[in-house]
Parts: sequence; structure tokens; C-alpha cells
Amino acid sequence: MLLASMAVALYSINRLIIIPRFGHIVFFRDYLGDLLALPVYLPASLFIGIKLNIVVENFEFQFFHVMGAVFIFSILFEALLPMIDSTSIRDPFDILAYFAGGLIVLLVSSISEK
Repeated sequence: MLLASMAVALYSINRLIIIPRFGHIVFFRDYLGDLLALPVYLPASLFIGIKLNIVVENFEFQFFHVMGAVFIFSILFEALLPMIDSTSIRDPFDILAYFAGGLIVLLVSSISEK
């Protein structure tokens, strides 16, 4: 849950402080939120799953779990959402950001296991 909390804090700092001052930098404006999506979603959903006794307490994310989440986020937010929301656009770099965020989850979870 620490990863999710840190990612939410970084997202908040980005939206409230960094973008107003450095909005011309594309990474902060367009991709940091997508990069932080899975580091927020995966630990938070794991926490909820454990609390609801749906997931065992010693569950560890594996590569295919994270890549499944990347695939689902990519389909939902880059394929389906632009079809139903005219303000949403498809951006293949968002998929790379989801993938990078997933790698962060794997890296942090592998470090915390040791």
C-alpha cells in the first residue's frame, strides 16, 4: 500500500504544482498520470482483495498479472473509452506508460519480498 500512497502523492504534486509551472513539458502534462495508474491500482486492488478475503495474504504479483493489467488498461482507456467519450484520445505512448508503471510495480514488489 506504500507504493500506492506514494504514487497518489506524486500524482497530486504533479497536478497541483508541477503542471502549473512546467505544463510545457509533455511528460508531466500527458504521461506521468498514466505511468502512475498501475502503481496505484494494483497495490490498492490487492489490499482490498486481501481485506475481502478474495486474495490470500501472501499473494505476490507475477509478470503475467501485471501484463494482464497493462492489457486491460490499454483496451479500456486507449480503445474503448475514445469510442464513447469524444474528449478522450488514443495515444500509444499511454500504453508504454502503463507498461512502465507495471514494471515499477514488479520492481518494488520484488524488492519488498527480500
